[in-house]
Amino acid sequence: MNKTPLLLLTLIAGLLVTGAGCLQFGASQTQGPMGMYQSVDKGETWKQISAVPTVAGAQSIAGIKVYRLHTDPSDPNAIYLASRGQGLYYSYDNGASWRVVPAMAGKFIYGLAVNPKNKCNIFVSDGQHIFKTDDCLRTWTNVYAEERPDQRVVSLAIDFGASNTVYAAELGGDILVSNNLGSSWRVTQRFGYQLQYLVADQFNPGRVYVAGYTSGIYRSDDSGTTWKNMSAGLDSFTDANKFYRLTLNPGKKDSLFWISKYGILRSDDAGTTWTELKLITPPGSVNIYAFDINAKNQNEMYYTGTILGDNNIHVRSTFYKTTDGGKNWVTKKLPTNTIPVNILINSEKDNVVSMGFSILD
Repeated sequence: MNKTPLLLLTLIAGLLVTGAGCLQFGASQTQGPMGMYQSVDKGETWKQISAVPTVAGAQSIAGIKVYRLHTDPSDPNAIYLASRGQGLYYSYDNGASWRVVPAMAGKFIYGLAVNPKNKCNIFVSDGQHIFKTDDCLRTWTNVYAEERPDQRVVSLAIDFGASNTVYAAELGGDILVSNNLGSSWRVTQRFGYQLQYLVADQFNPGRVYVAGYTSGIYRSDDSGTTWKNMSAGLDSFTDANKFYRLTLNPGKKDSLFWISKYGILRSDDAGTTWTELKLITPPGSVNIYAFDINAKNQNEMYYTGTILGDNNIHVRSTFYKTTDGGKNWVTKKLPTNTIPVNILINSEKDNVVSMGFSILD
């Protein structure tokens, strides 16, 4: 894969949001930088990773509102930053430097999926469209358009067994499947309620999970044709239906984590049963927007707890870490006073932890 920086295209794009914001969230505190931070000592210390080299000099992503971070299944040093209305950014050196994708400038990037068998084949959704590149972000083709103004494509995934199969989840509850890399699509399910996230299982070809805003989790074992409701075990936990994140365990087959208003629930049987991860924060006391588990060490997990004020204004957030499977937790101060929305542990160098920050608007 040719990963030569697209500097000339970057210059043409030209529109980068730089510097810190200025919203107030307390009597005297000021919002800090957003964008990306990284720790090389498992969360003990942090540094900002915001450099965007161009022929005109270094620019910055410190003002970028991170929506989600996406990885390349075949390259642990590739990170794709999906922003909230500020386009798509990528790094091929684990965050040391970043590039902007000119074709996605100014777009809200809702979903992204990298083909596990062809790293140059990537699908991206800006809500109303699905775009595809086959040449590592250089050129793009519009392969799907959503004409309904009240709908948008909120998440994408590619099957780990049949890499020609692409999945898309729509806000209104439709599941779209393409078996020819986006050339044509069909609806395989209409859930009829709001969906937020869809993910393919790397250990089980043909298996995909979808999560609803308040309607639980469903699993398909036949490439999206039929679906099983895996939410029954969530009913015992107050507010567990108020979904924040779904994380598949990168180090254990059939293991996944459901992050909700209640806290963090774990399943080791593909969602059939759920157990509570004992946190230092009481159930329902914080919003958990960021979580990850170390693929090399199942006892090592990280999460963040956030408290919001009126109009989703950030009040405070804290970083939590366990090295004994959740029996004990330590707390750490975060490097900026904006909202932590994603944690990403490098799959090869597990001492390296990246975190994305944003504001909610």
